[in-house]
Amino acid sequence: MDREEIYEMVIREMTETAVRERNGHSPEDQELQEKAARLSKEMQEKIKDLPEDVKKAITDYVEEILLAADHDCLYLYEQRAKDCVALLKKLGVL
Repeated sequence: MDREEIYEMVIREMTETAVRERNGHSPEDQELQEKAARLSKEMQEKIKDLPEDVKKAITDYVEEILLAADHDCLYLYEQRAKDCVALLKKLGVL
């Protein structure tokens, strides 16, 4: 495992921990997660009778959108850290 993979793993763990903590303290976020789970079950129920190729296309699309969102979150986490360091340097703290 190279450094970039280790960094990504650490950032992912930190991000997931922060989200779990936020969801544990925020009723709005808990409600959002519950709604997403309900909609997921509803979607699964509604697509079960579709032809396999249509079902696969929908499932593949949803998975790719979620993966893209995950990558965006990781990028934004890293960028916020870089921006924070740049600001601290500009303020003379670092």
